[in-house]
Amino acid sequence: MIPSVFLICLLGSAGLIEGAALSPYSQKYSTPLERRADSTCLANNAIQTASSSTGQEPGSDGLQAGQAKSATDDANFINFCSGQTLTNGQQKKGGSCNGIVMGKIPSSNNMISAMITNPQPGDKITAGNTFTISVQTTNLKAGSFTNAQSTYYSAPQDLDSSGNIIGHCHVTVQEIGSLTSTTPPDPSTFAFFKGINDDGNGKGLLSATVTGGLPAGVYRVCTMISSSNHQPVLMPVAQRGAQDDCTKFEVVSSSSSSGSNGSNTNNSNNSNTSNGSSSSSTNSKVTVQSGSLGGAPPTIQDSGNPSRPFSVNGNTFVNSAAAVQRACDIQFNQCADAANAGKLGGKTVNDCQIQKNGCKAA
Repeated sequence: MIPSVFLICLLGSAGLIEGAALSPYSQKYSTPLERRADSTCLANNAIQTASSSTGQEPGSDGLQAGQAKSATDDANFINFCSGQTLTNGQQKKGGSCNGIVMGKIPSSNNMISAMITNPQPGDKITAGNTFTISVQTTNLKAGSFTNAQSTYYSAPQDLDSSGNIIGHCHVTVQEIGSLTSTTPPDPSTFAFFKGINDDGNGKGLLSATVTGGLPAGVYRVCTMISSSNHQPVLMPVAQRGAQDDCTKFEVVSSSSSSGSNGSNTNNSNNSNTSNGSSSSSTNSKVTVQSGSLGGAPPTIQDSGNPSRPFSVNGNTFVNSAAAVQRACDIQFNQCADAANAGKLGGKTVNDCQIQKNGCKAA
């Protein structure tokens, strides 16, 4: 039996189609309401009957004791977010409801996997030294990211012609206090965060530079692999290996790093320490020098927190170099969005990248 909500949509659509058949001009001069009535109806061949089942009916595949009942909706939850605060492409810290479909799911042969190749577990990196985080991925069509300020979660996950998820990877670094810590870190704070918006070496190897390094401490670095619209990637089966990776490492002062593995500062620039140390002053003033293509970079402000004194768009950082990098990244994303939309008078994303390469602390 066709659910009533679809029956209404189908009948309404049929009426519009019948009307269109009577007049060759009806489609050209149809009202927005008429066009919208057809596009907002779930197509009959898109209805998934599994949404009508709790999974606990006698004879259900996979039925086991202790399972929770699934919520049900004959209409595939098409109006699940009705009356709620809608996500609507934005990052709403107060919470929201997102009604966008999940999208295309890859085959089990195209599931994503990742391994952090630098730093290695237990590595000791010298405080204040620039270093590179590198990640080897498989089955990710990397380098695709949308405007995170206006298209966040606003479109489904999609696949490329090879069946791989189209998206990108983030890396996030948090201080954890000890290599043996059992306390989960606060997810709202981080020492470093970077969206890797390119496709790396084209063979799955992605990297992010931690300019200015980190202050001494013990850290956990993790990947967060996402689809183009920033949602966590979805896999075809529940029992599988993880698509993300984490590893723990130490950052030590230069006086205590003698004898440590020199390769731990992979691609580091030992002279690049001017902005690497953590500032204890809440009155630090840092400005960003860059072009204005796509708009100016956001202002680096005083957070008022002595341990994380630098703030960019509400996110705080332990050192000025990380804050400058975030400001430059935000400007690049704005510029790339404008270039892709044809709003920069013929300028391309490559021009945005050139601008980003010159973006630095004044």
